Parts: sequence; C-alpha cells; structure tokens
Amino acid sequence: MKKKKHLIVPVFVSHEGCPYRCSFCDQVKITGTEKKTDRNKLRETLRTHLEGLDRNQLPERRELAFFGGSFTGIPLERQEYLLSSVQPWILSGEIQSIRVSTHALFIDDVRLSMLTKNHVETVELGIQSTDHEVLKLVGRECPFDVIQSAVSKIRERGFRLGLQLMPGLPGDNEHKFQKSVKDVIGLGPDFVRIYPTLVIKNTGLFDMYQQGTYTPWNLERMIEAVKEAVVQFEKAGITVIRVGLHPDQSLLQNYIAGPFHPAFRYLVDSRIARERMIKMIRALKQVPLSVTFRVPARRVSIYLGHKRENLSVIKNIFGLDSIKLQQDTTENHLELVA
Repeated sequence: MKKKKHLIVPVFVSHEGCPYRCSFCDQVKITGTEKKTDRNKLRETLRTHLEGLDRNQLPERRELAFFGGSFTGIPLERQEYLLSSVQPWILSGEIQSIRVSTHALFIDDVRLSMLTKNHVETVELGIQSTDHEVLKLVGRECPFDVIQSAVSKIRERGFRLGLQLMPGLPGDNEHKFQKSVKDVIGLGPDFVRIYPTLVIKNTGLFDMYQQGTYTPWNLERMIEAVKEAVVQFEKAGITVIRVGLHPDQSLLQNYIAGPFHPAFRYLVDSRIARERMIKMIRALKQVPLSVTFRVPARRVSIYLGHKRENLSVIKNIFGLDSIKLQQDTTENHLELVA
C-alpha cells in the first residue's frame, strides 16, 4: 500500500474571530458544524483521523488545521485553549504541526508569537479579492496595504503562507479577478486556494440573488477564468492546492446557485490540457488527419476531458479523423509524437 504523503485533520471554528458577516458566507452551512469546538470535540476529531492508521504507514506530513473562522481574531485566551489542546499530539509526534486560516486585520507580533510557540507552521489569509469595490460590496473591506503588511509579518516569522481567492463575487469580472491573481503572485505565497463564488442558503448573497441584484457566474465562465488563474500561478511556481469547495453533504443541502461541480478542479485541469494540445497542433507546419500524443499515464483522463470532450473539440477545430493518446509511465510531460 502506497504511503499517503500528507494528512490534514480539519477542525472547524465556524465564524469565530470573523470581523464581518460577509455576504457570501455561512460557515455553519458550508461545514455542517454548529457546535463550538472544545477539547472533547477536538480529541474526537483527532481520534477519527488517526486511529487505525498503520504506525509504519503514517503520512510523511501530518497537520491539524483550524478552518472556518479568523483564528487570530479569536480572543487570545481561547486561541491558547485551542492550540494547547493539540500539544499532546504534537509531543507524541502523531501531529507534526498546525495551520490556521485567518484575516489580514488580525496579524500582529503578539498573535504571531502565540502561533509560533504552539507549533503553528502555516498561516492562510482569506483575501478573496484585491479589488476595493468588490470587497466593499460583500462587506469585507480590507485595504491592499493591510494585506501586504500582514504578509510581510507572516514571512518575517518564517511561516508558510497560503492565500485564498473567490472569483465571481458581486462586482467582480474577469479583468478584476486576473488583477487579483497578479497581486497575489506579487505577494509570493507558498500556495493558493481558489473558491468559485456560490450562492448558499440564508446568506446575504442568497438575499441578493432572490432580489435579482446578484447573478452568479455560470460554470463555463468560471472554468475559463480559473483556468487562466491556475496557468498564471503555475508559471510563477505557486502551487494551487485547492480549486472549488468540497462537495460534502452540508454544502449540497444548502447550495442554491452558481458554478458548482463536484469535480471542478478536474474540469479546469482538462481545459488546460486541451489548450496545450491545441497549441502543439497549431505549431505544426502541416496538420495531418490523425495525431498521437504521449501523455503521463496518471493524467490520461485529464487529457481525454469530461466525457472525452477534449478529443471531440480538437477534432472539430482541425478536421481530424482521429486523436490517439499513448500512456507513458515514465514521463510527466505532454508530447506530440505523430
């Protein structure tokens, strides 16, 4: 059995520490977590994820992550309570580090010192957008210089840095989103997450949707926008660790509208793969009636596309009789061989 490389144990502190009630958000609905996390709940979560693991097959990297709130905005006493509750698992080596999600408004030396002494190694900031008008419309105003200052402080302390974006918010468009992508690249995070904006029941965005003042992006528009963002992040050497919300039961029960797909990342990666194949064919001096690509074996489905869509689209563009994909177990790149 192949050893899993990374285990993240998620612990939700829904809405705790948040300075706003952003129009797009209801963490209770998104996470399905209503009860406030205490030591017992935390212990239960850790046991669920760690018990039964083969001690000889432990994932190489094991983290506990506090999600769903602005962790450093929580009163210091409760931060200490939550972080100290994890320390027995840190000392035993079962958990190696902690990560927290938070807001740029709550980054300072005192809070960062609290994280450092409690084995927090990764800090994620929910930026959502760097466009002032977009943030104002969703009730999440935060000047870009505040974000820059927070990033600098996080970097100075040696934390890994993650940043989160949400394309498709009220007032957003492709130009504004790509500007946010460019701004995030300039901040140099270790990784990013991209969450397409969805309308969730009983949020401010839900009210706007019902009133007709907000129209969510459709799936095709979101795929195209996120595809371009992923390409830019990859060029900059920044890992995109998540695209789209996890399709758990709570989300599915409260989802109202917007570009949701349970395999959204797959759709984005397939679109990128299609464009790479198209670019290679266009580079040929003369396009044959049949082409063959050598592709990484583990990514064949991505190059085929959803319901083999990539092959049919490329055939139509170039008038091809056939496209063949050869699986290559040794190479990790795409190659046009015939």
